[in-house]
Amino acid sequence: MATLTPVDPASTPQRVNRLLTLSASLLPEEISLARRARRTRGWVIVIVLLVAMLLGGWFYLANQDTQAADAELTNATGEVTSLQRDQRDYAEVVDVQNDTQTLSKQLQAVMKNDLGWARLIDTLNDTAAGAGLTLGGINGSLTSDTAAAGETGSTSTGTSGTAAVGTLVITGHGPDKEAVAAYIETLGKQTLVANPFLTSINQVGEGADEGVDFSLDLDITSAALCGRFGDKCDTDGGN
Repeated sequence: MATLTPVDPASTPQRVNRLLTLSASLLPEEISLARRARRTRGWVIVIVLLVAMLLGGWFYLANQDTQAADAELTNATGEVTSLQRDQRDYAEVVDVQNDTQTLSKQLQAVMKNDLGWARLIDTLNDTAAGAGLTLGGINGSLTSDTAAAGETGSTSTGTSGTAAVGTLVITGHGPDKEAVAAYIETLGKQTLVANPFLTSINQVGEGADEGVDFSLDLDITSAALCGRFGDKCDTDGGN
């Protein structure tokens, strides 16, 4: 008599025939640690070698730059020595240049308060022509303390508030007294001269030739001081 045992429905032929994958390390612990230590030492050696190579390259480049700088310094020193040697051959020229500069500075100090007569005379003539007058003579003189007047304003000042450095005497001819009065008023507004004062005026001629002769005194102000070595002279007159 045979007894049949039912098959477990949870088991399939695939599950019954599948082999279990099992693995295990049979090496001793000491051998694994030794292998790991050797790998670590190898990486450390590689890193040290790389760092040493980088440092060596940097040292080589720095040494090259230092040598190049030393070479440039040597060349520059040689050029300076050569130029100094050549300069001795032109010592006289250098001395002349130094003397010229010294003379120029001395002239600037001496001629600092030079007077621009051309600009002053042009201003007087142009102003007279605008008033219908003709100037016959212009006599001017500077005071002995022109330098002090130009720097400190120690002498009398004119209507413009600048120091007087000299005087002028103007003579001329005009159509009438009104024209002379207009001329004096215009002169009072100038910066190069100040304090115009009528010293004489006389009626002359008859008929069409009738007119007046006049004479004026006025001061030259420090604004008229200019020249090559001092303040540059303006070209727009003294208005």
